[in-house]
Amino acid sequence: MPQSTTGKQRTNVSLTASNLAAARELGLNVSAISDAALDEAVRAAKAESWARENAEAISERRAWIEANGTPLADLQVLKTD
Repeated sequence: MPQSTTGKQRTNVSLTASNLAAARELGLNVSAISDAALDEAVRAAKAESWARENAEAISERRAWIEANGTPLADLQVLKTD
């Protein structure tokens, strides 16, 4: 039976014995910590992937702004000059 993407799913993870023992001794929730770390790693990998995929467009946009200035700069209320 497939589980939903928002539900929990059991998996096997290998951890160093000393880290696991210390976490248990301190009463840390290893599953929650692992899930949070994995969530952060996935977020960072997606951001890095997006940046790679869009690097050319970002570079072109920066070059355009350098050559032409920021769009609507003449309408900017707070000048930083």
